[in-house]
Amino acid sequence: MTSNIANNKAKSAWQYEHKTFVDHVVKVMICYCCGMLMRFTSFDESIKIIYFYPKWMFETGYEVVYDLDNTLAIYRWNRYSNQTTAIDPHNIIVPDEMRDLHGYRIVMWNMEYISKVMTFDAYFLEQMADKRNAIAIQTDEYSYSDLDVMPLFGVQNMVYSLLIPSFGTTFTAVKVPRAKPKLIVSILIDPFDVHTWLTYLILVLTMAIIISLLGKRLGMCHFVEIVLELIMICLAGPSRVYGGSIENRIITMFCVMGIVLISSYQSLIISFMSFVRYGPEINTLAEIQEHCLFPDTKITSFFNFKTYPNGSWPGSDKACLLETGRDNELQTIMIDANTVKDKHAYATDHYIRHRTESYRHAKTNFFEYPLCWIVKMHLRELFLFYVQAICESGIYEYYYNNKTKPAWQYEHKTFVEQVVKVDDLLLLWYAY
Repeated sequence: MTSNIANNKAKSAWQYEHKTFVDHVVKVMICYCCGMLMRFTSFDESIKIIYFYPKWMFETGYEVVYDLDNTLAIYRWNRYSNQTTAIDPHNIIVPDEMRDLHGYRIVMWNMEYISKVMTFDAYFLEQMADKRNAIAIQTDEYSYSDLDVMPLFGVQNMVYSLLIPSFGTTFTAVKVPRAKPKLIVSILIDPFDVHTWLTYLILVLTMAIIISLLGKRLGMCHFVEIVLELIMICLAGPSRVYGGSIENRIITMFCVMGIVLISSYQSLIISFMSFVRYGPEINTLAEIQEHCLFPDTKITSFFNFKTYPNGSWPGSDKACLLETGRDNELQTIMIDANTVKDKHAYATDHYIRHRTESYRHAKTNFFEYPLCWIVKMHLRELFLFYVQAICESGIYEYYYNNKTKPAWQYEHKTFVEQVVKVDDLLLLWYAY
């Protein structure tokens, strides 16, 4: 009862509240306007009120002026020509200021190692500036106040209100080691799969058990000798004397099977000798998770990939890497090559050759998005128009497809191109 009476009693307004920035601005502007109004009214009684607004609002919007004689005037400040344009209030037509930019400098920020490869970005900016009487400038020195446009190299986890999707793509690729050539000994095993070899082994063991139990002549031999004799029958025919109805039927069956099995086996070996046999490539997400080891970083932890401690090296056949790319693997390699800091004249070519021969991109990509641009608001409409025109016309694909490309395409080497040693010839003779 006492607590209810205390809660229902009137309380003084002593609750503390934070003052917002808007309250401060409004109070300051009201005090400033009142002071200026009192100052001007002492000199001119015809002035009723004075409005104050920031400069950016004056340059962005339209100025509507009501005169004392009830006349109306509309003015618009053109930021490109640095002139004020008067608009007829009786026939209001919004002027298209983007048709003529009066030599405005459109500054695009792009890293040098990217701009050397992705030359269409600068070409697109120059063509657009030429159509609208502007000047295109590309720089790698970042200054937000001086920049108008900037291409984004990867847009995952980014929140911008001024993004414009455009031509080209960006993605996160997995750089994996290429499959290594198999040993020549693998030619002896590759013609048949595991199930075929197991079936053949079970058949030999079963027939050897039957012969050892019911055989007349071979049954007198050791079990291991019987197994070797059955294998020898498939390879080159029987080498021991055999007899009895059971042995005759089994040996005849193995001779017929040897004709079919060995003929197909030899033909497959000859075809396999023509080319180098390679191991399986890493392409799917399951294969990446099973065979790859990544540096211990936040993004690899996000994908829950297996990692190795920083500062160590698991070997070139296990180490993989996540890298951001543009459009395709070839252009991504060329961009990465420009980041090589080596004074040697052929350092870039050596990197590209090593990268192409030793590594490749898996077919599984992550965070694949269209290339996005950050464009300031006053140029947004202009970029939207020309980006749509480029995408619909297919100029972007035509530009790069008809450009001369270096012959860095990786091809598997055939067996004929390799140096054959004495050991290899011996193994091939056994295989034949």
